[in-house]
Amino acid sequence: MSSLRTYHGCPVLEEIVPVRRFAHLLSLTLLASCLSAVAADWPSIPSEDKKLDSVPGQPGAPAITLLREEVDSDLQHYHSVYTRIKILTEAGKKYADVELPFSGAGLTLGEVRGRTVQFDGSIVAFEGKPFDKVIVAARGRRYHVKAFTLPAVQVGSILDFKYTLRYADNRVVAPRWIVQSELYQKKASFKFYPWQFDIQLGDGTGRVGHGVNWTSFVPNVQPKEHVGPGGYGGNPTTRGGAGPAADFIELNLTQIPPVLDEPFSPPGDSLKWRVYFYYRFSRPEDYWKDEGNVWNKDVEKFLGRKNGVAEAVAKSVRPADTPEQKLKAIYGFVSGLENREYVPAREDQEAHALGLKPNKGADDVLGQKSGGHDDLNRLLVAMARAAGFQASMMRLPHRDKFVYDPSYLSIEQFAGEVAVVQLSGKDVYLDPGSKYCPYGLLDWRYSGTKGLRQSAATGTEIGETPVSTYAQAMVTKGARLTLNDHGSAEGILSVSFLGLEGMRIRQELGRTDEAERKKVLEEEMKNWLPGGSEVTLSKLPPWEDAEAPLTVDCKVSFPLATSAGKRWVLPAQALRVNEKPLFSASGRSNPLYFYYPLREVDEIHLILPPDTQIESLPSNATERLPYAVYDAKFARESTNGIFVRRDLVMNGIAFPATSYKDIKGFFDKAKTGDDQQILLKVSPHAEGN
Repeated sequence: MSSLRTYHGCPVLEEIVPVRRFAHLLSLTLLASCLSAVAADWPSIPSEDKKLDSVPGQPGAPAITLLREEVDSDLQHYHSVYTRIKILTEAGKKYADVELPFSGAGLTLGEVRGRTVQFDGSIVAFEGKPFDKVIVAARGRRYHVKAFTLPAVQVGSILDFKYTLRYADNRVVAPRWIVQSELYQKKASFKFYPWQFDIQLGDGTGRVGHGVNWTSFVPNVQPKEHVGPGGYGGNPTTRGGAGPAADFIELNLTQIPPVLDEPFSPPGDSLKWRVYFYYRFSRPEDYWKDEGNVWNKDVEKFLGRKNGVAEAVAKSVRPADTPEQKLKAIYGFVSGLENREYVPAREDQEAHALGLKPNKGADDVLGQKSGGHDDLNRLLVAMARAAGFQASMMRLPHRDKFVYDPSYLSIEQFAGEVAVVQLSGKDVYLDPGSKYCPYGLLDWRYSGTKGLRQSAATGTEIGETPVSTYAQAMVTKGARLTLNDHGSAEGILSVSFLGLEGMRIRQELGRTDEAERKKVLEEEMKNWLPGGSEVTLSKLPPWEDAEAPLTVDCKVSFPLATSAGKRWVLPAQALRVNEKPLFSASGRSNPLYFYYPLREVDEIHLILPPDTQIESLPSNATERLPYAVYDAKFARESTNGIFVRRDLVMNGIAFPATSYKDIKGFFDKAKTGDDQQILLKVSPHAEGN
């Protein structure tokens, strides 16, 4: 399988399927027509586009897409993109940087062309070559792109660029048209020339399909099918027949609104207008049953290769263990094996030298002591069954990209498998295949989502995983500080990342060495504190123990008090002085989406200098929504100290845009509570220092 995403909203290419040809070669006329979009010269620029200096209904927009054309051809095995963008403001000049996320697996990038047309009509051609670039996305995720920069870009410039991706003649690629982007589009057109003969799946089942279907998420407009002489015709759910026809599917749109880039929006392309294509191997009403049966047989074949599984269970558990202790012991054994998806990719020669090969069964995972995400989770199910548990597999999408949609008849929705084990009559969802995932949790991408689940009665059924709770994702900060005569605080800061938060930090830094981890964590804590702070980690916590909180202790010193005559002013929440408002916009277009419920708890114990007195403490503050709580408490402590506690809980993940006013109001009030101040009276002696 290969995938491709592009920076300017171009489609994702997935579902690469080996093909078997059952018909004669295509005509040369058809070949020429398919390639015409690739070889064409630049379209002329209409005079109204030359004069255009703003976007209708979107004042201040940085740029506008004037024209976009995409052609996908499984007849000639290529995908081509042409885009024309006009730069309207200084901020829009960033669109000169073009990034083409590109896996390279079975795909060849070629025919990259570009130019910059200036306001006076002069042209500067792009003469460079795309280069490899690593992008660090949210939460430390990395991916590779091919990148290039168009030359001499100014406000008023018009940018043209085009590129082509080619793939092998024995493959077909059902495209995904991602219609909307972050820019307003004046005009866009899409064409897909599907393979018109029989297609054989490469999954070993021997299934043969014919015809293409699609699922459209574009309002009011549907793709239109064009049938050439001798074509098979029909609609996307009933088409059949065969023949060398020049059939294609087309979508033409104008005045396409942008998808606003708002914080905490649903991930992936779920908000965008889009069309997903897929080749048909079953009747639509039978698709999920058929795919479920194929997947179920594959899982059971893997689990059936169980040489050594019972012996591994016997070595992992003790006869006197309770059922839960046994399951935890099995989990610990599996999660301790090498996770191939977390170690650096090995070259074929290195893998051969190490004797590594693809795992075809649970016995292979045990023998090689390593496996990918799904391999490890399947091994856990095999061992759990050997230990007497009822256990099954569940196949799920990544919630950061897809939400399962039964109308989209493609197994490509699913990204991975997790284990489900019955314990005391309840389902326990387990994911040792996700590196550093604690027992009883799932990687958040697999939580709170629907997918295919093995069923003893029906083979497979649709099931849903639970959403984690805020108690399973916590960050606690505890500080014991002393304020000196100069208004600086120093002491010990202890931070614990629990559950999913500990997993997140371990995954982000687990591939680095100890020195780099120390550096990153120290810099992170400096970002919480006032400027000029010093942070020194005393010791890094045990990194591989995913069951334990990731706790970091460090020495800190930083300026805290600001002089105001005979008073000192201190921030009430010293660990949050640099935080910005979570939501700044007054209105909202997109729904709100948090990765998982979360709780943050801060506690500060501050000892004051002898020559100071507490003049005033902030009032305690509490704000509540049905799914969120903010609580801040301030109190005098011992003879001359202050105690501060802050507790914030967000116990939801998805909310409609209509909830924005309430959620923004909640976080604004929390920010107001955090921004309160403490006033101290300072003696003349202390003031002089």
